[in-house]
Order: sequence, then C-alpha cells, then structure tokens
Amino acid sequence: MKSKSILMPHACQRFGWCLVALSLISFIINVLFFRHNIDGSWYFAKTTHFTALLAFFFLCLSKEKVEDEMISAYRLKAAGITGYVFFVILIMISIVLELRPGFLFSHVEDTLSMYLSEFFLIVLPLLLFLVYFLTFKILLVKSKMQ
Repeated sequence: MKSKSILMPHACQRFGWCLVALSLISFIINVLFFRHNIDGSWYFAKTTHFTALLAFFFLCLSKEKVEDEMISAYRLKAAGITGYVFFVILIMISIVLELRPGFLFSHVEDTLSMYLSEFFLIVLPLLLFLVYFLTFKILLVKSKMQ
C-alpha cells in the first residue's frame, strides 16, 4: 500500500526562498529606517517574524526534486534531532525557572514572563524550523558527497 505524501510540491520551496529574501529585506528596513520610531519598528518586526515563520514552513515542508526513501529517512532523522534540541531547551528553561537567578530577573517581576513569551512565541519556532532545515540539508549534502 502506497502512502500519500503530506509534503507540498517542490515549487513551494522557491516561494519559501522568496519569503526568506522578503523577511531579510524587511529586517534591514526595520533596522535602517525605524530605529527611533517604536510603532513602525514594532509593525516591521511582527511582519518580519511572520514572514520568516512562513518561509521556513514552506522550506521545511516542501518536497525535494527527487523524493525517495533515503530522503524520507533523512527527514525522519532531522525531525528526531530537532526533537532532542527542543527537549534540551525545555530542560534548560525549567532549570532556569527553578533556580531563578537574581541577576537575570531582579529588576521587575514581569521581566521573566516577558522574556519567556518572547522566547516561546518568536525565537523558539524559528530556531526549531532552522534546526530541522539545516540538519536535513546537511544530511543531503553529506549523502551526495559519498
């Protein structure tokens, strides 16, 4: 029985690379032109974040030109490594929350929740997509060199 692929077509990978370029341009515009305007900077930061998430979504979940069992095994291995990275990050955050180092969160009580919300909503999804994508591509390059 042949299983149906849940991956998007290969053309979506090109769209993902276009979104990466768009998010980089948006980041550069934000840094250069909206440094002193908090409202403009906030909107550009949100746009950049959303565009980058969408870009990595398309890059990670689109098929390669030739999709075979070896590439499926690499995808599975990359997903496993990403899972390990995710759990290591969660363990480190749990340790930091239990120890509550005073030098990090001594100023304001809400500082901890602010840092965690920024981390979980912005940094962690991008980091996990990036870990998966880089692991998968490194495995593909290594297999082509052998």
